[in-house]
Amino acid sequence: MLTWTWLFKLSIALMLKPSLWAASVRQIFILAKNRWFLLSPFLPFPTKDFLEFRLVTYHGEAEKLPDVKVVVAWLAWVADLEKSKI
Repeated sequence: MLTWTWLFKLSIALMLKPSLWAASVRQIFILAKNRWFLLSPFLPFPTKDFLEFRLVTYHGEAEKLPDVKVVVAWLAWVADLEKSKI
């Protein structure tokens, strides 16, 4: 599932794209499991089942995380979608 190395690479990629910061923070809390603040490690991660489902529907296997560039492109799409709704 999620690894600290992958999260670090994603964080670095997002630091270079300030236009995606707001969309990234919103998506973190949209995808986080309910009542995440009551469960250790007290971080807004999605549930393992949800993450596995999304990974399988994305590329057919739950063990492989998507490329960081793909996640950044998805966040850019989300940001554009959010702008169009306003």
